Amino acid sequence: MHIARDRRGQGAGTELMRALIERARQAQKHVMVGGIDADNAASLRFHERLGFERVAHLREVGFKFGRFLDLVFVELVLGK
Repeated sequence: MHIARDRRGQGAGTELMRALIERARQAQKHVMVGGIDADNAASLRFHERLGFERVAHLREVGFKFGRFLDLVFVELVLGK
């Protein structure tokens, strides 16, 4: 999910993600998974505030803007 720079910090991302989580629960999904650039601290904090947990860190698996990127996987278990 991407929120335009001028709309960040206004709750739009949280509102959208909570709606996605609820929709996944209604569809009886068990787990939601996200993949995030390890350097994107704001996105990692955002997901953690919504209950996602870091479950994996893959080193140098992406390449963008002339450099290798680490990938962090986060998950939210929906059906407990």
